[in-house]
Amino acid sequence: MGVRIHFYKNNSGKEIEDLILEHYSDYAQWYVNRNEASIEEFDEIYGTVELIDFFSNNKTIDNNINHLDKKIVDEMTVGFVVEYSEYNKVLEGFGPMMNKWRYQKSTKLVLETKDDEFIKLWKYLIYGRSLKASEEFNSYTNDYKIGFLSFKEHSKLEELIIDYFGDLEGMKEKYWTDSEKEELEIAIQNSVNGVYSLSDHNPITSGLEYVLEALNEMKTGEMELITVIE
Repeated sequence: MGVRIHFYKNNSGKEIEDLILEHYSDYAQWYVNRNEASIEEFDEIYGTVELIDFFSNNKTIDNNINHLDKKIVDEMTVGFVVEYSEYNKVLEGFGPMMNKWRYQKSTKLVLETKDDEFIKLWKYLIYGRSLKASEEFNSYTNDYKIGFLSFKEHSKLEELIIDYFGDLEGMKEKYWTDSEKEELEIAIQNSVNGVYSLSDHNPITSGLEYVLEALNEMKTGEMELITVIE
């Protein structure tokens, strides 16, 4: 499978921090219960010892995470987005789910713009972002990292991508090589029910295109965009 970047949106219109605080008591109990079941059935812990201990000793928390240890915040965020949101369907996965290496060339293009705002927003999505003061994401395990952008932020990111590199069709026309365009045409011609595969196809703007595709699906409301980076 490889390491991938997954996109999620929150149809409630709330931000991920608000969702964690809103569901905290249920989330904490769910995590502790799942650990107890894992120990009983498999004789191994579920999640991390640090978060198990935190949830066991803190059935509720204040509506402010800034006073919590940063690693606890980051681990809590991972557990909520990757595991708990599957349990209670609070988030919706969508958009392209591609390997991280497919974003590398686009990251280089973004860095070459030397646009600080563009680079910051891009890195939040591709490398992760802590809920605590938007610092670098760093949980206890780092098996996953979580990134996110507010509606205002990802609207700005979309604007910057188009300003610098064009829309989806513009990028294909300007940045794809002739052979890459030909490969796509052949794949489309040989598609079955409109489905085709280009496993080794990775134009320089692929990562930018994946993000734009995801952003195009965010037009239905002022929602936060969330990424899970394996």
